[in-house]
Amino acid sequence: MAVLVTLARGPGAGGHVKCWERFAEAAATLPSGPLDLTIYTMADTEAVEPLAPHVRHHALPPVLGTARIPFLEQGAGHTDLAPHHRRLARLLRRHDVLHATDTFTFSRTAQRVARARDAGLVASVHTDLPAFTTVYSREILARLTGTGRIGRWLLDGLDLPGRLGRNAGRTVARVLTACDRVLVSKDADRALATRAVGADRVAWLRRGLDLDRFHPRHRDRAHLRLDLGVPADRPLLLFVGRADDSKRVMTLARAARLLRDAGHPLHVLVVGAGNRRDDILALLGPDDVTAPGTLPQDVLPALYASADLFVFPSESEVSPNVVLEARASGLPVVLSARDGGARFVRAHGLDGVLVDGPDPAAWASALAPLLADTDTRAALGTRARAIVEQTVPSWRDVLEADLLPVWRAAARDHGRAEPRL
Repeated sequence: MAVLVTLARGPGAGGHVKCWERFAEAAATLPSGPLDLTIYTMADTEAVEPLAPHVRHHALPPVLGTARIPFLEQGAGHTDLAPHHRRLARLLRRHDVLHATDTFTFSRTAQRVARARDAGLVASVHTDLPAFTTVYSREILARLTGTGRIGRWLLDGLDLPGRLGRNAGRTVARVLTACDRVLVSKDADRALATRAVGADRVAWLRRGLDLDRFHPRHRDRAHLRLDLGVPADRPLLLFVGRADDSKRVMTLARAARLLRDAGHPLHVLVVGAGNRRDDILALLGPDDVTAPGTLPQDVLPALYASADLFVFPSESEVSPNVVLEARASGLPVVLSARDGGARFVRAHGLDGVLVDGPDPAAWASALAPLLADTDTRAALGTRARAIVEQTVPSWRDVLEADLLPVWRAAARDHGRAEPRL
């Protein structure tokens, strides 16, 4: 079994990469036998990292990496734009089933190998590629053309970012159509996949969670003050993710500014790299915001448990791990009603708060009563933790219940009755 992720691992990697790291760790706990799993990712040099005799990470250098194209710099991480990866193609010949997780070089190569070898081909949708393409192409084009007459014509008159986003949507549809099976994590993607391969070949892919790692008992506000200088005398609003427009982080910053100007004491902690960090610091000032950039994964449980509200205005998520992690930590969440993470909230006002739209004033209105009411925050967080305990599986559960059956079905589609996945 080969899983293709045309992104690099590392501390700054996003949820797409992190979820496959968790699945690999879960696979390593299975006994050796029918599953032999390789996760292919990008790196500067080729390297293999075994997790178990039957599970490994295999990193390969990109052929045409975006890191070599300075004007394509953006916040979502570098990928590979080449049409084919010859070294990867040779490696993929030994696998019975290939699993594409994006639309870039590794996945394009997997499609060619699958056709040539009559191998099973599976895809899963992890990001809202049209939304990301629209946001980042606008950022790149604005940087290249400026905000003058030509720039405004390209960005707004021709709506070039929107056109590129729609083209990305068509690319996703073509990738799905080429597959035997498709895994999705939100309803809109299910509809797209159903049109591509038929309802009987579409399955749901959940996210797992380590309920012991993310737990309210890790709350330690005093330690947070010592480590990051976060004040302990006011409510702490936490954001975890890329600090850029793809996550609408400025909605949080502007809402916090409105609240502060209205006399609400608060502090914002933005964890993640991104081109909006300086803007956030300029808007709120060092007394009311801490933006340390990317932090090690092992400090996140204490951050979630020690904050007072998790505020996540993004509208481009498929199944955001950070929302589940916050809820498991007993942290009340305030989310966009238009985002994939909203489905984790069972009832608005019961175990989380949903805000419809990106207007900072609406977010400020939703946050204001929570800042002043510790009992309501505690009740929201307690109910969120209880629901997570009842409904969210472990990573191994998801591997065995969601992934393995689809991989086996894809193998059988191509006559491999006893596949070594």
